[in-house]
Amino acid sequence: MSHAASHAGHGQRRGHADDHNDHDHVIRIDPASVEAPAAWGGTLSTLLIFLGFAGLVVTVFGGYAAAGEHFEGVIHATGSWLVGALFCITLSLGALGLTMIFHQFNAGWSVTARRQLENMASLFPVCLAIFAPVLLVELFITKGGLYHWMHRFLVEAEPGAHVDTLLVKKENFLNIPFFLIRAAAYFGVWIYLGRRMFTLSRTQDSTGDRGLTVKARFTSAWGLLAFALTTAFAGFDWAMSTDPHFYSTMWGVYFFAGSILSATAMLVLILSLLRAKGKLIGLVTDEHFHDLGKLLLSFTVFWAYISFSQYFLIWYSNIPEETSWYIHRRQHGWQNLGFVLCVGHFVVPFLFLLFRGTKKSILAMIVVSLWILTMHVGDLFYIIRPEVYDAKMGLDLWWIDLGGVLGPILLYAGALLRKAASGPLIPLKDPRLAEALAHKNYI
Repeated sequence: MSHAASHAGHGQRRGHADDHNDHDHVIRIDPASVEAPAAWGGTLSTLLIFLGFAGLVVTVFGGYAAAGEHFEGVIHATGSWLVGALFCITLSLGALGLTMIFHQFNAGWSVTARRQLENMASLFPVCLAIFAPVLLVELFITKGGLYHWMHRFLVEAEPGAHVDTLLVKKENFLNIPFFLIRAAAYFGVWIYLGRRMFTLSRTQDSTGDRGLTVKARFTSAWGLLAFALTTAFAGFDWAMSTDPHFYSTMWGVYFFAGSILSATAMLVLILSLLRAKGKLIGLVTDEHFHDLGKLLLSFTVFWAYISFSQYFLIWYSNIPEETSWYIHRRQHGWQNLGFVLCVGHFVVPFLFLLFRGTKKSILAMIVVSLWILTMHVGDLFYIIRPEVYDAKMGLDLWWIDLGGVLGPILLYAGALLRKAASGPLIPLKDPRLAEALAHKNYI
């Protein structure tokens, strides 16, 4: 055991929460090793939040400067902001899912890494604040410029205007009141679950109550079902419905795969940066990074499997409402981004993560995590932006995209650093902490 953590005497037990047969141990941890760098709760987080608001200003100014007769610039800016907002939401979603999965499977090895997931999962109020402007702009300014199906509810149709019969048939689901009710329900479930998992863990730091671990596991049992349903339908509502004619029964799983993969990459990035700063020494070891690297590899393959299966089945069935989504993305420059995603989102990280040494190298894990997160942004961009410009990539206004995508991400990053700095970097009194500290893997 390193200098950061050691065992002696009697006190906290090792192993499972319900295991009463192990010898008792006291786990002594160097307080400095579980405190976030001072800048995380101060200058660095403040700078990131300031830059995030600067991105918002750039997006708003750019949108109105290039507004056009039909608010084309505003729609462009809204689409870019939506990409950034969905990136933040998927990070917190993936973190919430992983937290509950680790509890449900009693994954003792993950205890020292889990706190950073809990921090991300507690940031759904921030995600709501970031996402809300998209809905406000769509409802009151562009009136369905991005979510086209809204237009018929917000603007009175001209006499003799064409009626989209397919949208009429989907009206029971794609209508504004029900859309807003669903959005409120999603965030309500996520905020509750994220807050509960975070609070149970933080409370245990103070009280050492082993029963809180049981409560977290119980919450995870039903919470995973609620998480799966809300994640899938949020993907339908906020990403798939930008093309209201398109539908895919695999879309919810595709959205989930991107969420889990990106959250795992963010977890690895945070832990790598903390280790590079001399934190968590002996608490998050090369063995933990090896297992997290295996998770990254697994979720990379899972994302590729779902993505290809969706494409293959839709293209093979050749139903116009489905294939049109991919046809738009096979022309006017979007096919280049599609190729980049095929190679960059799957082939590159897959080959990189195959090697055992890569997964145990902090520098290598920082690089691969940043790469995967960048590809996740590209994936969301590929989903949203062709619905703004289906005839061109529209990169002549790249600075709007830069501000719109980076603004939400920087705001989220600043909030995340402040959350990490607000308490210990690990669950100090989790009953499985000794198991995590002694973790070895032989695969």
